[in-house]
Amino acid sequence: MSRIPTFVTASEHVYSILKQWVLSGELAPGERIDQDAVAARLGVSKMPVRSALDKLAAQDLVLLHSHRGATVTPLSAQHLEDIYLVRCNLEGLAVQLATELLKPEDATSLNNMIQKQEDLANHRNPDTEAILAANREFHMFIYSLAQRPVLLSIIERLWEQSERYRRILLIQPGMVDGSLNEHRRLVELMTRKQAEEASLFLVEHNRKTQKVVLSVMQNNENSEER
Repeated sequence: MSRIPTFVTASEHVYSILKQWVLSGELAPGERIDQDAVAARLGVSKMPVRSALDKLAAQDLVLLHSHRGATVTPLSAQHLEDIYLVRCNLEGLAVQLATELLKPEDATSLNNMIQKQEDLANHRNPDTEAILAANREFHMFIYSLAQRPVLLSIIERLWEQSERYRRILLIQPGMVDGSLNEHRRLVELMTRKQAEEASLFLVEHNRKTQKVVLSVMQNNENSEER
């Protein structure tokens, strides 16, 4: 049983836990969420569970059904395409704005973040959660430099929706190393104040990710059909 911290409400606690279960894959895409089981496991009533599911549904992480309760939103090629279509446009804009405002100390921070990612990736037993968190930290720091809070908020939500797809990349040989090389190139372009080039490079970085994830999903579907 999970003990509820005194500084958050039961609903907030359940929401945080359920969200992590969905994003980590502990609750698999398409899986039915047993509200009674969740309530019992977390030591709460069903009311905060329902409230948490409402919030997750608003983020497109779960689907609510009138007679079947709730299920985790399935992964799909269309959903992936929709997310990355918007992400490419918004994140490209954020990188362009961030490049124009970049300070030397910001570039230093970004290079330190890349080194952190490299250290995590080269660890004898790489921590998937830590690698994903470090990657997110790097990107969100860049987007925060644009100094556009509304833009950043929308990007953060899109990242939450795409996190389950990004996890697919970690099992692909060479993907982490390739991503780190692209991160270095992105910071190099930003440091040179090549805003348009940096924006286009980031968009291509995202599109490459989308293509790899889509390819893996299609291969998995073909394997299941055999």
